[in-house]
Amino acid sequence: MDELLAALREFDALRDGDGGDIVARASLPSVAPTYAASNVDESLPRAISQGLQARGIERLYRHQADAIEAALADHNVVLQAPTASGKTLAFQVPMLQSLAAERNTHALMIYPNKALALDQREQLEALASQMPGRKIESWWYDGDTPREERTALRQSPPQILITNPEMINATFLGYADQWQQFLRGLRWVIVDEMHEYRGYFGSNVAILLRRLSHHLSMLGVHPQFFLSSATCANAQEHAENLTGLSFEEVNAADMLRPHREFYFVQPNIPDFQYWDILQLRTVKAGLACLHMGKSVLAFCPTRRFAETCHRIAVREIEQLREQRGIELDHTAVRVFRSGLSTDERHEIQGGLKDGSVRLVFTTNALELGIDIGGLDGVILAGFPDSMMSAWQRIGRAGRNWSADAFVLYYARNNPLDRFYASNLDTFLNKPLDDLVANAANEDLIDNHLPALLFETPGFNGEKDLLGETLYEAAQAKRTSGAQPVQSGRYRPHHSIPIRGAGGGSFTLKDGSNKIGTLSGQQQFREAYQRAIYMHGGRTYRVQEVSLTGNGGEILLSAEDPQYQTNASLFTTVHERDIEAGWRWETDDSTVSAFYGQVLITEAMSAVEEVNTLTGEIMDRWVPAHSQARFDNAHAYWITLEPRSDDATTGITALQHLLRIGALFSIPLDAHDIFPHADVREQKAYLVESYPGGIGIARKALERWRSILETGIEVAEGCSCRRGCPNCIVPPRERGELDKVAGIRLARTLLQASEEPPQMKFVNGLWETA
Repeated sequence: MDELLAALREFDALRDGDGGDIVARASLPSVAPTYAASNVDESLPRAISQGLQARGIERLYRHQADAIEAALADHNVVLQAPTASGKTLAFQVPMLQSLAAERNTHALMIYPNKALALDQREQLEALASQMPGRKIESWWYDGDTPREERTALRQSPPQILITNPEMINATFLGYADQWQQFLRGLRWVIVDEMHEYRGYFGSNVAILLRRLSHHLSMLGVHPQFFLSSATCANAQEHAENLTGLSFEEVNAADMLRPHREFYFVQPNIPDFQYWDILQLRTVKAGLACLHMGKSVLAFCPTRRFAETCHRIAVREIEQLREQRGIELDHTAVRVFRSGLSTDERHEIQGGLKDGSVRLVFTTNALELGIDIGGLDGVILAGFPDSMMSAWQRIGRAGRNWSADAFVLYYARNNPLDRFYASNLDTFLNKPLDDLVANAANEDLIDNHLPALLFETPGFNGEKDLLGETLYEAAQAKRTSGAQPVQSGRYRPHHSIPIRGAGGGSFTLKDGSNKIGTLSGQQQFREAYQRAIYMHGGRTYRVQEVSLTGNGGEILLSAEDPQYQTNASLFTTVHERDIEAGWRWETDDSTVSAFYGQVLITEAMSAVEEVNTLTGEIMDRWVPAHSQARFDNAHAYWITLEPRSDDATTGITALQHLLRIGALFSIPLDAHDIFPHADVREQKAYLVESYPGGIGIARKALERWRSILETGIEVAEGCSCRRGCPNCIVPPRERGELDKVAGIRLARTLLQASEEPPQMKFVNGLWETA
């Protein structure tokens, strides 16, 4: 792929030489698929095999066949398989087979977004239309479904309905009395793109799916579940965490992969011009690929970024023709984002498949498994919110296992982006992430309880289906005398923020236009009064912060990009309750690791406003709201006794080793954990941002040794002496870290905990493990 680098240089998308861009390069070899032992006409029912053969499918991959066999044997199935490996077919086949055999049965297919739901219906229709006999109808039901269609679907539902978690909550459960015909015949529940249901969103969905199963059980209905994912290490565990049910896992994580070349670039761009030049670089890289005859998706961080890139591309194509005589077809360049009409979406998807569209600037709208065929490459304009999202996007590159593909990544000017650009080998060699969700989050349960009691008058629930925490909370609420409102149009379901932010939610407004949201923690750190705030590549000044009971509004105005504000933060952790712990004892040391609840106090001592062009400090002040408390945070922490010199000088660096290691070991989004916490009593912490916890700290207790080993690997792979943004990133206003002492301390902890722990913490006491 040296010709790609040459083309990037020719189009000024890559600059070499002294003071030029830094490029890291690596590759992953292809992996050939393993096929099922039998052809479809020998292994599947006749109607299904005929439908598959009509679509040109004579043989299944082995993981497809294994998943279909398990599902037809009436097991709940979770399938873990790579992107573009035919997961959809694996659940369509058994679902259609049973629905064809049982006329009055139904299936509910749950997708995280509308575009994916619409695309999956098209694939479903393609197979169902090829099957002989009675056609199995499907339709989508979401917030955009016209009112008259909703009424018709409730009164005479098709065998398959496709929806999203919000509609499960607000409609299928909120108005369950209107869905009795459908629910009483429910045979299948399909949850595709399972990896999307993690963290705060996943914890809400886990409670929601328990409510659904519980309500169905009251009707005497026990549907079969099929979950699937492309990018996770703990598929069975996560499926069971999401649903509370038992699953049989089919795992094909190491099957079917094209050869991919990776180019991770740190562009040498001045900070005050970074966003504009990054857009131009992204466009020129895309046009270089277009000139080579490649088909490419360019993933952009915001909708505005994608739309601007498309406008720049049209302009650059004209200039290339006039100035250099290079002819490129502007109609082959499109932008794909949320809000497109169905016709526009179909046109772009069809163009990618037939080759008439070969360069698309897109948001995460094309990250999930929408059928667009195989591509030659992807461009990442900045790192996504999580490693999981990065691999989802990377998975779009590769037409088939025998083809070559490339991934071109441009780092933005922030520590996290530069960190990934500097650690390509670690990125490529890390195992798949463990997904986390917490159906026992008491804060979220409090949100769901009114709806659960509404759905269950008198409440005589099943603990096995609901889980102990949700069941006990419902019982306590019921015995307290609380009675749900059961009359009129009132439904408590509409007040449940399925995808909302933890710690309150703040709306970002540019004038009267809503441009985004922030959690309470983000607002305190980044969007305080008079702060300079970056959003969508634009620079704003926070003019006003209005507070309500659980959030508020942040009024912004445009500001000169050369200014920035730096806040001095001091974060303290106070332990409230220990949920679990382990202890290792050797002749000369004791290591203790814990998971539990903590109180976080953040204080802002001062803010400086700086002119980034001159380095001049323009102003200093203390914000009006200079302290914030976050109750019921969940944390992992570790201690070493007796204290050593390394424990004194390296404890803060150790905390950052844990944080960086967790980024590579647990699927974290950008704001799922506090960026730093000041050490207390020589303890290193990993603290979740969401009240009640979303499973990160609990997973950290299980995997802290591998997390720390990864952190050490990243730190030692960087040439800096004290710690820098390319490895463990020192906390704000705290001076330099002692990276060497932190690594020595980490190795001491690992050495002392090589054997199984001798003690465990149970009910407030240590006992023999």
